[in-house]
Amino acid sequence: MLVVFPTRTHIYSMAPVGWALRAAGHEVRYAGPRNPAEVEPFLETGLEAMWFGDDLDIARQRRFAGDDLEGQHKLSESRPERYTDEYIREVYHHWTKIFQWTSPDRLLTEMLHFARQWQPDLVVWDPMMYAGPLVATAVGAAHVRMLYAADQTARIGFQHRALRERRPDVPDPLVEWMSGWLARHGREFDDTLRYGMATIDPSPSCIRYDLDVAYVPVRFVPVNRPLPVPSWVVQEPERPRVCLTLGVSNRQVHGREEASVAALLEGLGRLDVEVIATLNADQIAAVPRLPGNMRAVDFIPMNEALATCSAIVHQGGGATIGNAVVNGVPQLIVPGTTWSERVSALAQRKRGYGLLLDLEDLTSEAVCEQVGRLIDDPSFARCAAEAQREMLATRTLADIVPDLEALAG
Repeated sequence: MLVVFPTRTHIYSMAPVGWALRAAGHEVRYAGPRNPAEVEPFLETGLEAMWFGDDLDIARQRRFAGDDLEGQHKLSESRPERYTDEYIREVYHHWTKIFQWTSPDRLLTEMLHFARQWQPDLVVWDPMMYAGPLVATAVGAAHVRMLYAADQTARIGFQHRALRERRPDVPDPLVEWMSGWLARHGREFDDTLRYGMATIDPSPSCIRYDLDVAYVPVRFVPVNRPLPVPSWVVQEPERPRVCLTLGVSNRQVHGREEASVAALLEGLGRLDVEVIATLNADQIAAVPRLPGNMRAVDFIPMNEALATCSAIVHQGGGATIGNAVVNGVPQLIVPGTTWSERVSALAQRKRGYGLLLDLEDLTSEAVCEQVGRLIDDPSFARCAAEAQREMLATRTLADIVPDLEALAG
């Protein structure tokens, strides 16, 4: 049973483990809340889906909640000096409320009823969906997490644990919530409910935290929206090709782009490169004009496009990072503030195949200079190729199926 936060990025990120299990002869099914705006991605995976509880209408929640949905203390914070006791407590407690919102009582009740009938042997769950380990524990199934980006829940979880060791009076609302629900079903909380019996991690190794978590590194699998690939995508370009993509996560969570599309386009327009910009109609309408070296497309199969790219500019989402790494493409990240964008950008910059441009520093001049460095300095391409070889040498999801079978057994 796959339990996923119902947005395209999350659905696609979990699909490969479902395919690997299905190919090994197992019955696989998505189970969880329905997002009325994101039904198609489930169907595009080719895996069955069943929805329970009330709709998880993320866009509607954002309209009503406003800034409260994001919180004033960001989980995406990457500066150690900002990790004060107040920050740790506020972020941990705020995200516990979000986890309760994504896994409300009605969803848990209906999923538990289904699980008792279907009797899953293994539950693979999204870090946003604690319905997964709760229902698995209630029916005695094994359960593992599957990450889609850097492990921010574990990072804040271990920070909060250290805080409680210093200040025992600080409560743990996540444990209190899960313990209360489990007690009603004759079960007790244990620490595997925090991070799974194991955690499948398809991120580059440089992004993985050094935490006491049972990580299972796997090779990233690109998943694109199923559309025909235009012939020009696979043709070698006459000039260096640069991909610009801002993904969909920021618009889903924030309702807007955080980065200035105009500054990005103007900066890339100054370079002697060919730019593929994945922009929708609203984004194009917000800029005075498109530079002459730019091809704007609403959507393009990312994996195939990156095979001929010399650099990519993006907001730091886990799937975009994975696509870039498996294709050996240097990256300029203008990090968003949703999850782990800046943490990932810092790690990749340290590894030598990426650069970072913060939102407050985003100007057309800076974009031009940074992308120019990625293309002109061969060290970035060399380090990107090293990261690519490391990723391709990592075990595939098919390779770890026997481990998952053993765990379920």
